Amino acid sequence: MIKQICDKYHNDYINQQVRKNDYPMRLTERHFPSLFVPKRKNLSRRCVVCSKNDKRSESRYECKECNVGLCINQCFKIYHTQLYY
Repeated sequence: MIKQICDKYHNDYINQQVRKNDYPMRLTERHFPSLFVPKRKNLSRRCVVCSKNDKRSESRYECKECNVGLCINQCFKIYHTQLYY
């Protein structure tokens, strides 16, 4: 019985842990894209939306409020409007 409970709720528990790392105010505040100003040699950042969907994409843009790299076309809008991206 315990094994069945663990099998049933294991994925939900993992997904909740991942969601806790998201910036909580990303859906309510106003956010604007800005060019990433590197402190080192890296001229771009990994897009968090693409990374979460197992796609490797780098962008020169970021959201400074959330401190994440985002593709300027669709990912910026998706990240700030959808709860589960």
